[in-house]
Amino acid sequence: MIHAPHIRRALAFWLVSTILAPPAEALLEFNDGRDKVMVNGSYGISYDSNLFAHAGGAGDFSQSISLGLNYSRRAGMIGVTGSLSVSSSRFDKYTAQDFNNPSLSLELAKDRGRLTGSFGLSAQRQSNSDVTINERADWWNFGSSFKFRYPIIDRYYFTSETGASLQDYLHNSSLFSLSSYSEAVNVYYSYTSKLDFTGGYRLRVGGAQGGANTQDNALTFGATGSILPKLSGSISAGYQWRNETGAQGGNYGSVTSSVSLSWPVTKRIGLTGSVSKDFMTTATDVSVDSTSLNLGAALKPTGKFNLNPGIGYSVSRFLGPKGGGREDRNLTCNLGVSLALTSHISASISYAYIVNHSNVAFSDFGRHTASLNLSARY
Repeated sequence: MIHAPHIRRALAFWLVSTILAPPAEALLEFNDGRDKVMVNGSYGISYDSNLFAHAGGAGDFSQSISLGLNYSRRAGMIGVTGSLSVSSSRFDKYTAQDFNNPSLSLELAKDRGRLTGSFGLSAQRQSNSDVTINERADWWNFGSSFKFRYPIIDRYYFTSETGASLQDYLHNSSLFSLSSYSEAVNVYYSYTSKLDFTGGYRLRVGGAQGGANTQDNALTFGATGSILPKLSGSISAGYQWRNETGAQGGNYGSVTSSVSLSWPVTKRIGLTGSVSKDFMTTATDVSVDSTSLNLGAALKPTGKFNLNPGIGYSVSRFLGPKGGGREDRNLTCNLGVSLALTSHISASISYAYIVNHSNVAFSDFGRHTASLNLSARY
């Protein structure tokens, strides 16, 4: 149950945040407004009925607090954006799951001139349950990206995106740390001022520390911009193939896709949808062919009150001898409600029902999550 001290802390946080929130959009502005510093904070109470994401998993209440600092500079040829935050959570019964997770990011961006692009670095410690391994884990996410766009001739331009990531698991010798390096090159044709057609190639090399290595190749074609008069976003589809090394490795081929669309039905109703199909590698060194579909809505009855219902469905096929023929079908239904209390303070309530149907008994489970949050930004 949620104890009275939890409620008192939430109310105290809301009161202090309301008093401290200044009328300015940013906490600090200097250099004629080209440099801005903003801070944000939140306090929340949550319940998870299946904390470890497996059959028979136990539930628990938790309370969390987060504090963040954001810096942006828009002066000269290169823009700078940086963030630093920390989130802390304490559980009622399973105190071994308590965590303090820092996060930081830095991006340098050039958005003027013939050649444009960005370079980013990030590091984030995470604590969460993972349905693909049916347990809760702690890990560090390290990432870097380098993107640029260059016009070839009139109506044609190409982009390049280079990325690297490391998922370093902590306190669990049975999980493999995962690394990935990727390069994607795409050529765009400006069909109209609002619609571009594209085609490209992506190479992705991955590895599980102490396990197998993988190489993914993908050829895709698509479109981005105004797909239909009131439907905008991006559509990409093609074919990919994966080569996995090792005694239990194999070669796998599959259709790949990435779709993200939005439809503003009215000024107060917006719909979004996404589809993705891709290969992934779990922390137990198993290749998975994953397909997901998500539909969401943004309903704004008033300027301060928002409703965000959504539904998602995914199918995960675990490949090769290590996958053991496992197949999961996951259904998620969620609802979020948010209310702007002031120009800087907001409150939100969210609920999600998750059911993971699997042909492996241990991975077949249901789950309810609910949370109440108060947040401030100034």
